[in-house]
Amino acid sequence: MAGPRGLLLLCLLAFCLAGSHFTRGQKVRSRRCDVKTKFVTHLPCTVCPAIKRRMCPAGWLRELPEKILRDCSYEVQLGDSLMSMRGCSLECWKDVVEKACCPGYWGSQCYECPGGAETPCNGHGTCLDGIDGNGTCVCQQNFSGSACQECQDPKWFGPNCQSVCSCVHGVCSHGPLGDGSCLCFAGYTGPRCDQELPVCQALNCPQNSQCSAEAPACSCLPGHTQQGRECQAPNPCRPSPCSPLAQCSVSPTGQAQCRCPKNYYGDGMVCLPQDPCTINYGGCPRNSTLCLYQRPGKASCLCKPGLVSINHNASAGCFAYCFPDSCDRSATCQLTPDGKTSCVCKEGEVGDGRACYGHLLHEIQKAGQLGLVLLRLKVSLAMLDQGCREILSTSGPFTVLVPWLSSTSSRTMNVSFARQLCKQHIIAGQHVLEEPGSQQTRRWWTLAGQEITVTYNRFMKYTYKYKEHPKQTFTIHKANYPAANGVFHLVTALQWQPPPELPEDPKRTIGQILASTEAFSRFETILENCGLPSILDGPGPFTVFAPSNEAVDKLRDGRLIYLFTAGLSKLQELVKYHIYSHGQLTIEKLISKGRVLTMANQVLAVNISEEGRILLGPDGAPLRRVDVLAANGVIHMLEGILLPPTILPILPKHCSEEKHEMVAVSTCHMVPPCPTPRSLCSDPTVPRPCVPEGLPASPSCSQFGPLPCAFPAHLS
Repeated sequence: MAGPRGLLLLCLLAFCLAGSHFTRGQKVRSRRCDVKTKFVTHLPCTVCPAIKRRMCPAGWLRELPEKILRDCSYEVQLGDSLMSMRGCSLECWKDVVEKACCPGYWGSQCYECPGGAETPCNGHGTCLDGIDGNGTCVCQQNFSGSACQECQDPKWFGPNCQSVCSCVHGVCSHGPLGDGSCLCFAGYTGPRCDQELPVCQALNCPQNSQCSAEAPACSCLPGHTQQGRECQAPNPCRPSPCSPLAQCSVSPTGQAQCRCPKNYYGDGMVCLPQDPCTINYGGCPRNSTLCLYQRPGKASCLCKPGLVSINHNASAGCFAYCFPDSCDRSATCQLTPDGKTSCVCKEGEVGDGRACYGHLLHEIQKAGQLGLVLLRLKVSLAMLDQGCREILSTSGPFTVLVPWLSSTSSRTMNVSFARQLCKQHIIAGQHVLEEPGSQQTRRWWTLAGQEITVTYNRFMKYTYKYKEHPKQTFTIHKANYPAANGVFHLVTALQWQPPPELPEDPKRTIGQILASTEAFSRFETILENCGLPSILDGPGPFTVFAPSNEAVDKLRDGRLIYLFTAGLSKLQELVKYHIYSHGQLTIEKLISKGRVLTMANQVLAVNISEEGRILLGPDGAPLRRVDVLAANGVIHMLEGILLPPTILPILPKHCSEEKHEMVAVSTCHMVPPCPTPRSLCSDPTVPRPCVPEGLPASPSCSQFGPLPCAFPAHLS
């Protein structure tokens, strides 16, 4: 039993080897020359702290290291105002590979052209190559065949198929490789096989045989075999002239017939695989699917990114679908005209739709919605909501230091106390805390006019101190929470000590508050002496930028005396430059406007420094205290004084300088230099007196004395 079993195994092995050889014979060479192009895009501008959380679109990647564009702007609806704010944009990239075949290859799989890639169509035609080609050879005149390997007429021969065979009774060497020579049948001879050989004709040789006069005898033509008196034609399929993929059969006339297998096409000499994706896109819907080639005659449909199919049947079409978790809870999922989904944040929020951010107060409240977090932010939320609601919800950008307090804190918060405290925790501008690099320390200024020093310590934590309280250190617990109008940081403690309070009084006018407050006494003196009626006691509403006493004292260099005496008109314009008479501009409204038209009919610019200071006017006078409310408006305290450009220079120019110049008058005339050497001094032609060499060119008369000629001592 072992012998037959071993023989069976050998037979199976031989069959497998034969099959593998057959498979290798069918392998079609392919070669791609894809073109790779790098594309770069920038995501829509948004609030900077959120940029690291944004995702590039499907198929796009972040640059490493990240590339962030920081000079873009975005718009957000805050209250009744559409505000433009500076933000950041993330750069994304992707390599787009455009499928392409190398020259001489065709189709989605880049198969080799008939005749070979180096000489497609055997050099006698043009191959329809490329990714969209079908590999067909368009033959030149006189050529035919799937690879242009034959002459169009079987009687033609030669490299250009322009010569005609002239064999009468014989077989011609035809085709592009033929030379037109004739192989004569038995009984004929000559170059054209048109001369009879009587000695051979008498032999009555069978068909497909030959005979020569030198040795008259019948012999079969080359390739034929003799069977009795007959010359049997060779099997045209051994060896097969067909493609390794084709099936060869013998026609009734004894010719080889080549037939390509299923899912291939061609004349059998060359068989090319069928790619369904090149024919009607494989039956896949073009607008929603991709056609994927699998094997000859077989392709599948795949939904485009972001689309889904019914019952996993992409060939029936794909469509966009808004999954429950695909967008932010506050965003709306929409279908775009091109059949895709898009997440859209609601009005007043910014983001990519997958993550949306509202105004600062909203985001701080959202951060405190979790149980334990809510308890730790309870006091802070009360302070910010009662004291700075308008600031945090209708303007920006701002940075908020949100105290993360112990849940056992027993402090309570009323509106008055909240208004005093909250501005100590707000900085104008958007200040994101990133890896500090070389900047280990930075300064911020709160809306309450306090200077804060922020330090990055060796424990990789940010801490800060108020200048007025240098012994108390605060730690930033978690940084860079994004919002539509800024950023907030969770800090470890609340600054309970309010700054020195200015006497605001909703029942008194601005004029009354200025007159009764020592901090504004210098500005009040200017108001009393400017010759204007007491407008600040009128109904208003007004916004007054009142300089501090120290700021007014800077004019006590002669300019203030001049303004009080001869420059009264300039003094009046200076006062009007400090008053906005068209409304009460609290700090959030002032920042939102950016520019205000004062009573002096001149524009006053409002800017924010990199440190968060609010600066007014062309010279950038800083605001020290803000939002001192009165019955007819609001007062903001300045650390500088605003000088309208139209009154500069304040002091007039006077021609009070005298210039004195001494002019020497002499009767000496210019005299020639003395001759050298000394012996020439006795020359009567040398004029007298003369200037000795080495002395000034225009000496006084006394320099010469009675000497007819004088020389410096070192030359004597």
